[in-house]
Amino acid sequence: MMHLSVPSGRAEALRNALEGCVLEGMSVICFEDDAVDPNAVEVTPKIGYSGEFSLSGADNLGIVHRLTSALSRNGLSIDKMVTAQEEAPFGGSTLFKVLGVATASEPLSMNFSPDRVRDELESLGEEMNCDVKLEDVE
Repeated sequence: MMHLSVPSGRAEALRNALEGCVLEGMSVICFEDDAVDPNAVEVTPKIGYSGEFSLSGADNLGIVHRLTSALSRNGLSIDKMVTAQEEAPFGGSTLFKVLGVATASEPLSMNFSPDRVRDELESLGEEMNCDVKLEDVE
């Protein structure tokens, strides 16, 4: 979503220019507001996908970065995320845990696939010797 302010009389030209360069799966919606107050129009994005993600495994450098990058690459935003460390029951190593919620706003990209995200997270988990999951939230 983008909020723009243009000089009076230029809104129609901007709308036409934007509509001419829209990519497949994107849309342009313009609101004209003479009140100048940007808070005059309240917009709440509609969630197109929501999933709970989790990671559990040996703590290692870059684990959060790699997880969040995989989610971001697939068009997901992190709404909530909690991390924790605990002693492993055997071996005295440290276990790292992540729980969170990731969402994507509508309209979803035509290429968006929760199964593809799950496959990528599973591969990431294998590389880092962790259990990584993404479960759809209804």
